Amino acid sequence: MKYTLLGFGISNREILKYLLKKGEEVFVSEQRKLSEADKRFLIKNGVEFEESGHSDKVLESDLIIVSPGIHFDSPIIKKAKINQIDIDTELSFCINELKKLGWSPYIVAVTGSVGKSTTVSMLHHVLNKQTRSLLAGNIGIPVAKLLNDDLRADYLVLEVSSFQLFWTNYFKPNLSAILNIYPNHLNWHPDMEHYVMSKFKIALSQGEDDIFVYNPEDINIVKNLNLVKAKKIPFLKTFNLNDLPEHLRYKQTLENVAASKTIIEAIGFEFKIEFLEDFQKLPHRMEFVTEINGIKFFNDSKATNAIAVIRAVENFDENLHLIMAGIGKKEDYTDLVKVLEKHIKSLAIVGPIAEDLKPYLKGAKIKYFESNSIIEAVQKLFAQAESGDVIMLSPGGASFDAYKNFEERGEYFKQIVKQLEEAKY
Repeated sequence: MKYTLLGFGISNREILKYLLKKGEEVFVSEQRKLSEADKRFLIKNGVEFEESGHSDKVLESDLIIVSPGIHFDSPIIKKAKINQIDIDTELSFCINELKKLGWSPYIVAVTGSVGKSTTVSMLHHVLNKQTRSLLAGNIGIPVAKLLNDDLRADYLVLEVSSFQLFWTNYFKPNLSAILNIYPNHLNWHPDMEHYVMSKFKIALSQGEDDIFVYNPEDINIVKNLNLVKAKKIPFLKTFNLNDLPEHLRYKQTLENVAASKTIIEAIGFEFKIEFLEDFQKLPHRMEFVTEINGIKFFNDSKATNAIAVIRAVENFDENLHLIMAGIGKKEDYTDLVKVLEKHIKSLAIVGPIAEDLKPYLKGAKIKYFESNSIIEAVQKLFAQAESGDVIMLSPGGASFDAYKNFEERGEYFKQIVKQLEEAKY
């Protein structure tokens, strides 16, 4: 069988190693320039490859394994479909191959527009107090790495994105969950319906013996429940913010905990709030950095869409100075602006997202300014902030205008604040 790996990121590198061990014929096609290390590896292993674009050689294969970020409307994908070449992606391909290797763990798969990483991390944390689980997908171990490493457990907890789900041929977790669906990635998905249907692929192959956990307050989920054959269980917030451990007392955490509790109990284990006392919050998500002269700094770099910013901002009264930055996702910012009017003192905007936001800020009761960089924004906001105020980076946009990823952007922000604390400016 001949394979083409379309895109050569972390997951497809692992899949290549697996296919080479099986003696399969593989061709690698990468849209960007390959690193010298990657090229050396490919040459050493006798793997044909191309870079800086996808040629028709991609079509000389029986199966194309697509990196999730490849656009569904790209010319090479259109040609592959015309030629009736099978297309798959890491998630479904690897789960199927793991079963062939004799490992069939209980799979818990979680998706949503916001809160996925925190929720699956909580699930993994609580499960490991009572059994053994592995955390994989968009967080933890790449699923493809499990093909090559002898890591095994009774439970496999997966964080999955709309991109991964869109490309899956057949994905049937024992328990699936959709936390929420808000407008997101509409610079990739052509419309909201396309995005919603991609999310629902997490449950579409499930049967009556499987479980689907969902948010009963989300209209985009509720109106599509008829698509799901699995047993449907809504998650409910049966506790208050003050019931949570102090380090988790943020409004958006309520949904994460409610979903985690429902999922844990649905698969037959015990959930106690006390289990979260030693749960480590993920960085770049409402992360407290420090306090300088009575001014608190928070890093929420993971907030890459409007709803994530809304949820972060709602944790504060009217003492917030907000930094938004990055590349917007063609969102409607009407609701965001209404929340900002109630909760913020000032807004600093950095990067291309300014052009998306400014039409919505016309006539709004929001004091805002544009900055050339995050460091400039921090300096200006710190100069005008007073004791008791909060300065928060909650960008609302992707990081790729200036950073490799949201983690690098968050670390950069923290370094700025730390130097400010040391009075190096």
